[in-house]
Amino acid sequence: MVDDKAIDELVAWMADGAQPFHDGRRIVAELCERLNRAGVPVDLYRLFLFTIHPTIMGRRLQWTAAAGTQITEADFALFETDQYTRNPLPRVIETRRPLRLHLADPGCPRDYIVVEELRAAGFTDYLCQPVIYVDGEVHTMSWSSRHPGGFSPAAVAALERIRAPLTRLIESYILRLNAANIISTYVGRGAGERVLRGHIRRGDAEEIAAVILFADLKSYTELSNRESAVAVLGALNRFFDAFEEPIRANGGEILKFMGDGLLAIFPVRDDVGGTAGEAARAAAARGACAAVDAARAALVTAEPAIGFRSAVHVGRLSYGNIGASRRLDFTAIGPAVNLAARLLSVASSLGRDDVCSAEIAALIGSAELVSSVALKGFAGEQAVYARAGG
Repeated sequence: MVDDKAIDELVAWMADGAQPFHDGRRIVAELCERLNRAGVPVDLYRLFLFTIHPTIMGRRLQWTAAAGTQITEADFALFETDQYTRNPLPRVIETRRPLRLHLADPGCPRDYIVVEELRAAGFTDYLCQPVIYVDGEVHTMSWSSRHPGGFSPAAVAALERIRAPLTRLIESYILRLNAANIISTYVGRGAGERVLRGHIRRGDAEEIAAVILFADLKSYTELSNRESAVAVLGALNRFFDAFEEPIRANGGEILKFMGDGLLAIFPVRDDVGGTAGEAARAAAARGACAAVDAARAALVTAEPAIGFRSAVHVGRLSYGNIGASRRLDFTAIGPAVNLAARLLSVASSLGRDDVCSAEIAALIGSAELVSSVALKGFAGEQAVYARAGG
């Protein structure tokens, strides 16, 4: 029997924002556990959400009692395969109506791949429901049961009853997720988190310590004058792609793409001093250099090969919002950033590809002094080091 009072409490909990949980995995787990306690025998729940992301078309949250809630991502190619087209999701999205499949019934239609998959796993019933947002956009969720006889009429009624409040809860969750995706895509992960936390006033910035990395393509002007726009864009994207994962993997973040160049930072904890502080700075410096080396290894084998220059420095910088009153940019500014940029500008005249400051050379211990040069905006001459092979 379905406990109507427990369903009432579940509806109220969702209407109140599923407090105190904020993580989608935990909300889904709590939802399914409450349904089972209320007499609705859910053994498998799947929520499929289209998302706004440059490489991910959708996400699936799947719950089972044994594994809890797991999230998988689907790229755009999946939506051209039988795994998507020969399953109930497109039909439910198109009709905006639930689809019930009595899996234990020998006469259950076998038009869908999921029927045989679920039957083989011992499931007896399947209900797929549309998740319709206020703007008419449709997503889907499905409930599957191994209970003998499947879902009772009362259980199906309970699942239909919770659909509206659950949809509003899902919509709120995915809107925030999409906002995070969009902001992180355009301003970077760390900056995106700060923006979502409300750091959006002009001049809202903090001073941090970081290793600073600038990199740009070699012979970009010649390339852009010689090749088609499509070819130039392809080269730029391969160049940026080569840096993205190594920077992330080494604790850094790309803050900005600037024409044929990029600016990345590798934050350093500055709440520790002495040996621990120096070790943190050295680790960030090695991480930036490792990112450069990984990118170079990838681009050497590109067709055609892509050459670039890099410059690395370490220091304190202001990290935050600058710009016009209604059009802001989240970036890093300060003398340390300027010095890194100037180092990059002299790399070509010195015949070196990978240069760094004296501070970085001291931290990594594997760079040679190339020259001392005057850098625009800085008093006196500045030492320029080249990393091994740079």
